[in-house]
Amino acid sequence: MTDIIIVHSKYGDATNHWYEWLANNLILEGYKVTLFNIPVEDRENLETWIKSMEEQIQVRTYETYFVTHGYGTLAALKYIEKTAMDKIEGLFSISGFKEDAHGIDENIELDVTIDYEQVKDKVEHFYGLCAVDDKYVNYQETKRLMDTLGGSCKITSHGGHFLESDGFYTFNALQMKMQSIMSK
Repeated sequence: MTDIIIVHSKYGDATNHWYEWLANNLILEGYKVTLFNIPVEDRENLETWIKSMEEQIQVRTYETYFVTHGYGTLAALKYIEKTAMDKIEGLFSISGFKEDAHGIDENIELDVTIDYEQVKDKVEHFYGLCAVDDKYVNYQETKRLMDTLGGSCKITSHGGHFLESDGFYTFNALQMKMQSIMSK
């Protein structure tokens, strides 16, 4: 059985956008899903994200995929780097970015460094999704992250930041793509 770990963005929590919808659908399909959630008051400091991840997430098998969104990608990458774990199968990043990103929301603090070679040693495959019309994360930053990680990146013309305000209460395309990749 494949494990899925969903990590929300900085301005959302596990109950908004498409996170719960995706978790519920994947559970119905037979996947084991962990829906990470961090309280609003703890979101300013990346170290607090990592501490919460250490409390909530347990990587138990190679057949594990992270699904991350925005700042949640940065947090998940740092968690993967710091955590003693065996190699996992993959990471899906929705509008993710590196810690030295430009063209992202100016309210995002990027006081962190990530050893991308160490992350690549622990994750087999990386997949990115971004949109040209994203007003929070420039699509080129997601592409640059995937290039750094040796992953592939799908760039769409529309989708924004894949938020409820962009019409993303559900995310059928993501679920179908994930399941096609995970069933190989």
